[in-house]
Amino acid sequence: MDKLLISKEKLEAALEIPDLTLDTPTPHAINLLLQELLSKLKHRGWPDANIVTGPRVVTAEENYGLLGYSSDEVTLGSAHTRWVTSERLLRTQTTSSIPCALQEAASMRRPGEQLLIAAPGITFRRDTRDRWHCAEPHQMDLWLLCDREQATAERLLQLVGDIIESAVPEMAWAHAPSPHHYTEGGIEVNVLAPDRAVEVLECGRIASSLLERLNIDAHCHGGLALGMGLDRLVMLRKGIPDIRLLRDPHPKAQAQMLNLLPWKEISRLPSTCRDISLAMAPAQSVESITEKIMAAAGNRADWIEQVVVKSRWPETALPEQAKQRLGLLPGQENVLLGIELRDCSRSITALEANELYEELQAALHEGAVGGGYRLS
Repeated sequence: MDKLLISKEKLEAALEIPDLTLDTPTPHAINLLLQELLSKLKHRGWPDANIVTGPRVVTAEENYGLLGYSSDEVTLGSAHTRWVTSERLLRTQTTSSIPCALQEAASMRRPGEQLLIAAPGITFRRDTRDRWHCAEPHQMDLWLLCDREQATAERLLQLVGDIIESAVPEMAWAHAPSPHHYTEGGIEVNVLAPDRAVEVLECGRIASSLLERLNIDAHCHGGLALGMGLDRLVMLRKGIPDIRLLRDPHPKAQAQMLNLLPWKEISRLPSTCRDISLAMAPAQSVESITEKIMAAAGNRADWIEQVVVKSRWPETALPEQAKQRLGLLPGQENVLLGIELRDCSRSITALEANELYEELQAALHEGAVGGGYRLS
């Protein structure tokens, strides 16, 4: 599968993004929540967590191979991964830190003993935009290594329940089967927010196949594997309506990221939404399209609140008049995008919005020169 390498400039920018899980002199709400969570789990009888960290740039073997992903899986492609070289990437999951930590824990664990590993940190995905997604989410893996017979489905649900109650007290949750490469009996857990169900973690019993790949005796060791989205848990805990607010530079927003108190609106301004009809090469992912939009927006990229592919039509499905107006070339497709703009700290004027929409239309048009619908 082709691997699209990121530029040196984009790599340097990614390495400079602050990791909000870190315990800094002025810790962010994300760090405050994970510290509170680990403390409450210990109070509920779980082991004291050994916190491990890992580099942002890891090998494909660390991020995928050791965890059981096959080399031809779509997850390895450029549609989801920011490759630095053909063998190294910006980690897509904090689980990349787990194999080495698991081997070390297994080498020192005594029969009957339970060891808890916590791996928090920033991760990197290809860009998507809506109020629950961003390109640099924060995660925490939480793995319990214990005797094989202690790793039961009931114990797993107990851990999930204790995490949810500790992070977002009194919020209801539900789970459904969700297979993973490195677990058995995998489940997905959603918190039932007032307006929707929000996925906050995935988990399962540690798969024997993973232990065998790591040369850990699966007859002596077992455990529970869990990964959670810290951004979403903080949003649910505080009632934050948009993930961009976690990093918003507005002083009133930053002040609210120093605690876990309920979010207070800071002039939540109305959004502007426009549909753009484009001639484009077929089968482009929403991540790829979003990244083109972000690049074209330049210093206004923070205005992009949501990008949705509303529909696609192949060139052969359109009447000739529509193809000519779009400038649609043979083999291309007509993509209808919904692009929503909102600045978290000020109003975007109609003139500013129209100018940006027109620039995005021109930048994304891939059809014949002079073709495309004119927004004006």
